[in-house]
Amino acid sequence: MTTPVFAVFVILARFPAIIGESSNISSVTQAHCKYSDIRQELDAVRQLLNQETLIRMLLEKTLKSLVKEVEEWKRNDGVLEVVTPNLTTEAGPKGNPTYVRWGRKSCNKESKLIYSGQAGGTLYTLKGGAANPLCLTFDVLWGNRSTASEYGQLYGAEYETDFWGSNYDDKDVPCAVCQLKTRKHIIMIPGRNRCLPGWMEEYHGYLASSKIKKDRSRGFYTCVDEGAELLMGGGRNDNGYLFYGVEAKCGSLKCPPYIDHKPITCVVCSQ
Repeated sequence: MTTPVFAVFVILARFPAIIGESSNISSVTQAHCKYSDIRQELDAVRQLLNQETLIRMLLEKTLKSLVKEVEEWKRNDGVLEVVTPNLTTEAGPKGNPTYVRWGRKSCNKESKLIYSGQAGGTLYTLKGGAANPLCLTFDVLWGNRSTASEYGQLYGAEYETDFWGSNYDDKDVPCAVCQLKTRKHIIMIPGRNRCLPGWMEEYHGYLASSKIKKDRSRGFYTCVDEGAELLMGGGRNDNGYLFYGVEAKCGSLKCPPYIDHKPITCVVCSQ
């Protein structure tokens, strides 16, 4: 039987070893904590790398999109969309844009005819009134109000000179309001008679405006169909709003590509 004194002696004899074992356990615990810290730091680094990868992917995608837009712009010779006030682009009843086809009574097969009518506007000698031409309907509905002497006046429009066709001088100008059936965008491009890549032609022709005289009112540019038609019974020289051809004038206008005194073409395109 072991005496208490001997037991104490044994414990004291083993004390350095016990202390050593405790020290080893403490070292393992500290190492484990350091490992956990390193692992957390590695996880944080991994998350940062993942974020950097995502950012890099987004930047690469944005850069590719910009490069594509620049290449498309170069293919289009730097031509931007031109929207003129006389080319109606608001959405129609079904959300598709509408436009006016000047000089024709009908639309092409890719568009729906809303109505056909007569071009009209302010008398060419007046300095007041509206500048833009209108496509007037023949299906007129009147209100109950009356006018006074200083009110604006609406005249019919005529082709001026035979630029638009043989024996077209002083003939009345038809027009058609058309709605795109499937496409969602419409533009008029002056200086071209063909659409840019990716666009479909609605019609092409020549640019028209009012005559250049100091005592004449200014009108808007319109694109008159190359195959311009006439309204029946409109052969008298009543004047009104007049459609003149438009020619290039070199100087501030770059020549080339433009040519001095050359009639300006135009095309109406949809996409």
